[in-house]
Amino acid sequence: MTPITRTIARLMAPAALAALGFAPIVTAQIAPAQAIVPQAIVPQAVAPQPVAPAPPAVIFRAEGTWTGASKCTEQAILCDDQQIVIRVSKAPNPNFYDVDFTTVVNGTETPENHLIMALSDDHHVLTAHFTDEHKRADAYFLAVRGDTLHGVLLVNGRLIERSLDLKRTADTATPLPWVAAAKASSLGSVSSSGSSQ
Repeated sequence: MTPITRTIARLMAPAALAALGFAPIVTAQIAPAQAIVPQAIVPQAVAPQPVAPAPPAVIFRAEGTWTGASKCTEQAILCDDQQIVIRVSKAPNPNFYDVDFTTVVNGTETPENHLIMALSDDHHVLTAHFTDEHKRADAYFLAVRGDTLHGVLLVNGRLIERSLDLKRTADTATPLPWVAAAKASSLGSVSSSGSSQ
């Protein structure tokens, strides 16, 4: 070591730097890198989640007596709002229904229409196409949801003339008033003839 190098080493010594007013240089100690050992992945037990029950199947039940309003739409011409009764019963053929329409005026029912209506593929809508007294191609569409029935009358294949909104008032199709009256009259006649013998 030459005299110059010895002088530099002596001046750079910590004691010498402190004497000159310099703070000692502290060298940070860096720990050697630790090897990262992969941890074994342990599957955690997952608690089974409760399965929500499936919603109950919607059962289509059109049979019954329905009472409510048949209102004219804005498109209708020469139309009056009506109170109506619709009686629905199963027809002999599967997926078909016998449907009687009556209007109610001052508490008295008047026959309006009798249709055989077909049940749609999705089992929610009854449909019937028919020709009215004006030779127009009309159609009724009746949608049943629980104890409510909503429907429309389509006139001439394009005009929605009426909107129907009814509630189920009996679980079966009650006899038509004139049919019930005729039956009662017939039974009365039979009873009278039997008593006279």
